[in-house]
Amino acid sequence: MPPIARLPVPPPGAPPGWLADVLDALPEDARCLFVDADALADAPPPPRADLIRLVLGRVPVIAWFERTLAGPALDIALAADIRICGAAAAMSGPSGWPGRVRLLASAAADRLARGETVAAPDLYAAGLVSALLPPGGAAAEADRLAAVIASRGPIALELAKEAVWRGLPQPIEQALRFETDLTMLLQTTKDRAEGVRAFLEKRPPAFTGE
Repeated sequence: MPPIARLPVPPPGAPPGWLADVLDALPEDARCLFVDADALADAPPPPRADLIRLVLGRVPVIAWFERTLAGPALDIALAADIRICGAAAAMSGPSGWPGRVRLLASAAADRLARGETVAAPDLYAAGLVSALLPPGGAAAEADRLAAVIASRGPIALELAKEAVWRGLPQPIEQALRFETDLTMLLQTTKDRAEGVRAFLEKRPPAFTGE
């Protein structure tokens, strides 16, 4: 199984650039970044530029939480591609990144901006979390999903992530053209050819990122 990187918890007194240091140190062959958002309750607030790096980076990011997220832990979770939470979890505003909340889930943006605490069922209904699990089940589901993602081709993962986050703010016609351009680019890769061969030969693909 290709490696799944895990976001380390910054030590007390970590510098503001701790998240940038983590992203710089990601292994080249990492296929997914796994984030325990509950463990980041005391993390120093990362600069917006580092959060944007997390959003636009090549590696898909999964964040899970069982408690109430606020402050930097909330903003880091919002930078993830996929968020999974337990039924007793919540998000408490305001977020330091209101534009991101509005992009992801405008229905919850005003509530968080007013400093409200939004419970897990409302987060799920608004689209701020992708899966809602019974209490205690979020980590296992995030682990399962990370393993599925890590088994996929790294180029396809990177381009799919780019299509979503660069395409989301665009008008739909422009976003679809952008997605088509990335799809055509993917067709030229060795991994695409390996995927076709593996399908025809009824075997798991061996993606190399080429």
